[in-house]
Amino acid sequence: GRRHVGADILANAVSPDTNTIPSDLVERIDVVTGGNSAVYGSDAIAGVVNFVMKKNFDGLQMRAQGGTSTYGDAGSYFVSVTGGKNFADGRGNIAFNGEYARQDPFFASQRPNLVKNSNFVVVDTDPSGSDGVPDRVFINDIRSVTIHNGGLLQIAPAAGRFPCGRSTAGPAFVCGLIWQPDGSVVLQTGERLGIAPNGSFDGGNGFTGREGRSLGVYPTLDRYSFNVLGHFDVSDAFAPFFEAKYVRTDSTRWGSPAFFQGSTIDAEFERPRWDNPFLTDSARSTINATRALAGLAPITNNATRIALRKNLLDLGGRREDATRETYRIVAGATGKFNDDWTYEISANYGEFREKTKVLGNLDLQRFRLAMDSTRDPATGNIVCRSKIDPAAAVIYPFSNSDAYAQSRLANDVASCVPLNPFGEGNITQGMRDYVLQDTTSVGNIKQLVFSANVAGNTGSFLNLPGGPVGFNVGAEYRRETNFFQSDELVSQSMTFYNALPLFDPPAFAVKEIFGEIRVPILKETPFFHELTLSGAGRISDYKGSTGTVYAYNGGVDWAPIQDIRFRAGWARSVRAPNLSDLYSAQSQNFAPGFVDPCSARNVGTGSATRIANCAAAGIPAAYDFVYSSSLEILSGGNPNLSAEFSDSLTLGGVFQPRFLPGFSLSVDYFNLKVNDVITAPTAQQIVNACYDAADLNNQFCSLFQRDNAAGATTGDPYRIVEGSLQQTVLNYASYKARGVDIEASYRRDLDFMKLSTKFTYTHMLQRDNFLNPADPTRADQVLFELGDPQNSFNWNTEFDVGKFKLGFQLRYIGKQVLNTYEDYFSKQGRAPENADYATHIFNPSVFYQDIRAAVDVNERFNAYVGVDNVFNRQPPFGLTATGAGSGIYDIRGRFFYAGVKAKF
Repeated sequence: GRRHVGADILANAVSPDTNTIPSDLVERIDVVTGGNSAVYGSDAIAGVVNFVMKKNFDGLQMRAQGGTSTYGDAGSYFVSVTGGKNFADGRGNIAFNGEYARQDPFFASQRPNLVKNSNFVVVDTDPSGSDGVPDRVFINDIRSVTIHNGGLLQIAPAAGRFPCGRSTAGPAFVCGLIWQPDGSVVLQTGERLGIAPNGSFDGGNGFTGREGRSLGVYPTLDRYSFNVLGHFDVSDAFAPFFEAKYVRTDSTRWGSPAFFQGSTIDAEFERPRWDNPFLTDSARSTINATRALAGLAPITNNATRIALRKNLLDLGGRREDATRETYRIVAGATGKFNDDWTYEISANYGEFREKTKVLGNLDLQRFRLAMDSTRDPATGNIVCRSKIDPAAAVIYPFSNSDAYAQSRLANDVASCVPLNPFGEGNITQGMRDYVLQDTTSVGNIKQLVFSANVAGNTGSFLNLPGGPVGFNVGAEYRRETNFFQSDELVSQSMTFYNALPLFDPPAFAVKEIFGEIRVPILKETPFFHELTLSGAGRISDYKGSTGTVYAYNGGVDWAPIQDIRFRAGWARSVRAPNLSDLYSAQSQNFAPGFVDPCSARNVGTGSATRIANCAAAGIPAAYDFVYSSSLEILSGGNPNLSAEFSDSLTLGGVFQPRFLPGFSLSVDYFNLKVNDVITAPTAQQIVNACYDAADLNNQFCSLFQRDNAAGATTGDPYRIVEGSLQQTVLNYASYKARGVDIEASYRRDLDFMKLSTKFTYTHMLQRDNFLNPADPTRADQVLFELGDPQNSFNWNTEFDVGKFKLGFQLRYIGKQVLNTYEDYFSKQGRAPENADYATHIFNPSVFYQDIRAAVDVNERFNAYVGVDNVFNRQPPFGLTATGAGSGIYDIRGRFFYAGVKAKF
């Protein structure tokens, strides 16, 4: 019933962490579908989840649980102690809860289903999709040809040469040379597949991206939670209450290491010179021999730089140690007056603090100096060139402040340790210590809410045929502040992490008044066992560009007989932009996994207009650029944002027949549209929307720049210029969602057991995004795409036999297309025997089964065991459940757990 301070300053600074709510003090959880801003305020545009806490917990309860996966990892442990005491003849109560939770990490390299990188690879670029050749094939062990832990060099053959093969008798594949631990170089091996010039390897000696701790699936997490609740009824008219909490979460997240690919960090100095002393003579011989096979001249100039591509796993994975603390206290009073009217006043203060330490952040200036090594002519030792050549003592060129980089230069040169980039395992501890720095960033959110309301009914002076009119009126004031400051090394663009600027926006404030009314028209009359109308309204006055906005709703409940009830509701709801939406500065960011929609391998996977639009933009049909690293972008907020609005319609009914006691069936249809959506389209969405629109005259094409053939600055004509794409938050879109929720439950007490079962099913009818205000009827269908199945359900059944309980849960996730729905739809009429049909295989539907058994040893002690995902169902087609949309699947696998609960 009250707001809760947010829990992540860098995400959106408004979403609370529900893990901070003590589960053993939760009385119930109310879930409301449809807009409810009139009742709950901003953000309730599609529904509400409300946690209702226990008020009179008496006694002592202890609960502990532990579990592990079938692979012996991903352990999860939980201990909770809850105590409470009624006093003063039940007029007062105080209750507390302390929790400790632990989650162990696991990595892709530890799992047989994840240790290999399995996915679909494009093998045919024919945009018509009707040439009889599969567009994509599934590869079980993808190896990259653009990067390697030991270092990789690509050699592009001259015209007419094919020393490393060709794609479907077409263009030549590049040759990949991989450095070994001893400094020698070998040709990359495996089965070559895909589209030239790069393609992929199936198996071989290449890089998977799953080595060591490269891909962390679960982080390490320790959470300590303390909550206290209390109230005392001084009289019916005055009952003060309070809530207080402190929660601390310590987490460690492992990410992929820093890397470079010829121009990722520093286009000059990540390309070692030919005379680099760490480059062996045998490696030089192999490189030139391969160049000869490719029809290229040998390298003889010592100043020539080679475009080395290396994943810096030897430095260790990027590790983030984060400490998050949440403080919250609520104080207020409630009471009765005027016989049956009630009031409540409260003050609610919450604060979230975050401290994130990045262990082993790559210092780019030191990395630049360390990569430029030579031999000291006086001693013959390998040294940093900057130590003997003043011209090599230069600052990192991409710092936000050249003065800051210059202030560190003398010390960086004096302590420089040359780095050996050739071959895995050749970076020493001294090299690591020089180029790695620990950096610390801090942030906080503060929230203050004052609220008051009066509720009651008109029973003392007005009664309708259905009873008295109920009402609730109130007012609320809310103020929030955000703050984030990264380490100076980070904010100055001097590390491999994004350059995060200071975030210290003006305070957010809103004043609101609201009211609800319930009008019982008829009751217990023929055809009208009950007829009730309801309504609510809220006026919110926001500081800043949002201004004054209005939210309102109305509904009707009609029960013609006791057994069946119909309900309908309509609501206008609002979401005001938060501080992050409004004021986060435009800063460096990256778009992982970005693909160019106009590349030959992708141009046929979009809308019917993509091919023509790419051609109209001047991009030749032969253009087939493939990103080997994330696209650099700019992202940030927009102080001119306005609120977004949703209109929702819900129609439903509940059937509880008297002839079948214990049975209940509810069916609800919902229709939701959100206008002026506050969102930052992803880099991929921006570029796709540009070329998938009816023509190039749309707002998305102006948000990025492409290079051109004449005087190309990127080295790759026609590609998107790094750092040019602006991912700005806009009121730019609308969403539509329609669907049906069905819930059926049945409880029955038999002579020998109790049976309870509950089935919850959602069927989506529509889930569309409308991305182009200039063409508002053009839908981008999300339904059926990864993360948005049309059908899903949960079915829970429990049997109670004496002291024993047995529970079973069946979870279902419907099928989803592999690519975009538009791509599937444009070709789904093709005959299945056509090989192109393989492109449109669905991610199959998935069932998960969970079982649980419990025994009441006595009235005070209960023990239980369970298995989640009994059949160890893994995500389909190599999905890791860590990317966009794929988190819908269970990645942990079969999980065993056991627990006990004791009451005193």
